[in-house]
Amino acid sequence: MKRYLLLLLNEFRLSRTALIVHTIAVLQPTLMYVLMAVMMVVPTFDMRIVQPETELENDLVIAMEEVGSPIGSNYINPILTTQANPEHKQVIEIVHIDGVPTALQSYGFIDSNLVKNLRNRLTAALLVLWNRELGSQAVLVDEHPWLPQDVPYTVYFGMAMIPLAAYLAAAMIGGYLMAQEFEHGTILEYRLCPTSDSLLLAAKITRLLLTGLAAAAILYITLGAITGVWASSAPAVFVILLPLTLIAACIGILAGLLTRSSLPSFLVGLASAFVFWLVGSGFGLAAGFSPIFERISRLIPNTPIIEMLFPYFYFGREVAPNPTAAKLQLAGYCLVLLVMLAIVYRQRVTSMQR
Repeated sequence: MKRYLLLLLNEFRLSRTALIVHTIAVLQPTLMYVLMAVMMVVPTFDMRIVQPETELENDLVIAMEEVGSPIGSNYINPILTTQANPEHKQVIEIVHIDGVPTALQSYGFIDSNLVKNLRNRLTAALLVLWNRELGSQAVLVDEHPWLPQDVPYTVYFGMAMIPLAAYLAAAMIGGYLMAQEFEHGTILEYRLCPTSDSLLLAAKITRLLLTGLAAAAILYITLGAITGVWASSAPAVFVILLPLTLIAACIGILAGLLTRSSLPSFLVGLASAFVFWLVGSGFGLAAGFSPIFERISRLIPNTPIIEMLFPYFYFGREVAPNPTAAKLQLAGYCLVLLVMLAIVYRQRVTSMQR
């Protein structure tokens, strides 16, 4: 145990040889999340409307205020303006076309997705207004919320980036430092070391596990600070992340052993992290996409991890179709990679001619 702890301490000391890489690997996902959280669309839209002058126009403003989620915030925040200014990104004006009052919504230079969101909100407000006139014949929209209250998308996006943070730190740092051993010639120390391969690899993997979980913790705290939403059990979140972080550590070390070069191993960790994030339910649950994409996504370890994390951020709601199979899948990935790592390490390090 003492020798293991000394090896582990030495692994942490090696971080001084790659401070920039450590900074990028640990902080990049958090910085990216902060930036994306600022840019993301929020449920409540500011919608400008020309100051109402008639009872009908005033009723439209009231209807706009009623559009919203049954378990969350309103979707429209009406902002009254004196006139339809061409400089506005969006403005609604009641005009008469062939004697019929018509809500005319004008747009500035905005993207088509924002136009769609603004148009849908105006349509919903007009439906509220129309239903008042229909009375008992009104169009009934019966909503059955799945959650007790709305959870903003920034929560899901941040939750899906927590595995990215753990993976990126473990894979990128693991590959870079392993490759440095060959570049700097210090790999000779491992070849001459009387310590077993398993103990050396255990120290490297443990160090990467702790680093990956630390990166995930930084993002988790940032997510909670921005959204005010915290997991119902923080320890469970980090236990769930362990198999993915182990997979990342193995892939990173393997990249360093096989390439023996810092830059390629760095890129392997970076590329695999973002591919796994994008394909592995990074922007939404796999079940919400096409069947082909879902099948591909379920091959990525991020997808079962995110499905396991989901209940801790969404009031205990389970979304994993087969939790037992997902756990066996992760265990299989870990076992295969550990065996591969032991074989490659022996071939590249201990079996080489001194």
